[in-house]
Amino acid sequence: MASLPTATSPIDPPSAPAPSAARRAWEGWPGRVLRLCIAALPLYWLFRRLDWREVLHEASAVGPSGIGLAFACVFASVAIGAVRWGVMLRAYGATELPPLSTMLRHNLVGLWFNLLPSGVAGDAVRGHRVRRQAGGLATSYTVLFVERVSGLLGLCLIAGVSMLSPVSIRSHAVSWTLGFGLLGAAGLSALVLLVPFAMARHPSLRAYVERVPVLGPMLLKIPPPRSLGGPLLSVLLSVFTQGALVVCVYFLLRPLSPVATFGVCARVMPAIILVTYIPITPGGLGQREAAFTGLFGLANVPGTMAVAASLLFFAEIVAVSVLGGLCLTAERLAAARGRPWDRDQK
Repeated sequence: MASLPTATSPIDPPSAPAPSAARRAWEGWPGRVLRLCIAALPLYWLFRRLDWREVLHEASAVGPSGIGLAFACVFASVAIGAVRWGVMLRAYGATELPPLSTMLRHNLVGLWFNLLPSGVAGDAVRGHRVRRQAGGLATSYTVLFVERVSGLLGLCLIAGVSMLSPVSIRSHAVSWTLGFGLLGAAGLSALVLLVPFAMARHPSLRAYVERVPVLGPMLLKIPPPRSLGGPLLSVLLSVFTQGALVVCVYFLLRPLSPVATFGVCARVMPAIILVTYIPITPGGLGQREAAFTGLFGLANVPGTMAVAASLLFFAEIVAVSVLGGLCLTAERLAAARGRPWDRDQK
């Protein structure tokens, strides 16, 4: 005689708990309206403070040479980032990597998807594209996470060196706050890169790491690299990827304001990148402009000039991202004709 299905049998699986009223509201139209209002606040603040005709006039004053050099800097940052990505993949066990041109194409396609409001869709796409060479999707995403950490550490190194320069910031309180923020980011990045490697060489350290609240469990989940040379080289390359963005903004601001020296840009841009590291608005629009206005204003750069440089900086990123969109279109056309570019697309 067949037994009756119990509450835990496959015929009658336990029902998932109903979402709370707050979660239903956040995922429904009230949440969408609230997120739209949050995204609009920085733009509203800027529109109230600035003369946008003057902003457009300042943007046009940069000139073709400044815009072209800034574009070259953004592209160079993406290209060096492709080299850094390959270094990290090898450090975590990948043996057969695509050619550098293919890695660059993957990076450009990822940048194209990063234009989506989440700001991290590009990393998901990049991780999926090299999952076979990385030895699995989990390892591929781990490499991307550690690669971002090395980028943050490279940014902090630029900020640390720039703080040794005689460049003055008007507000010492803000300067100290940003300094401590960058110092904390540098320390956290160094822990993420070094502690897993140290635990692999000295297993007794694992007991001490387990006792650290919040950070300890995260560090235990990160696999160690095969050698420390890969992460260290990645940090060095990150100095160049982030430095290229600093030079990009310098080319955009220098024609507008004599105050915007390279030292000022090297002092302010790491703080701006850190503040906008996690976009809270679609494409960081408004958030980035507010950061440019507030932080470059501490170095006596007028607000209209700072916003003009911010919008041009975003336009340069979009322009390089369009190259990724063109690569994606070419890939799909080749696949439709039965001639995929990559073996893993077959």
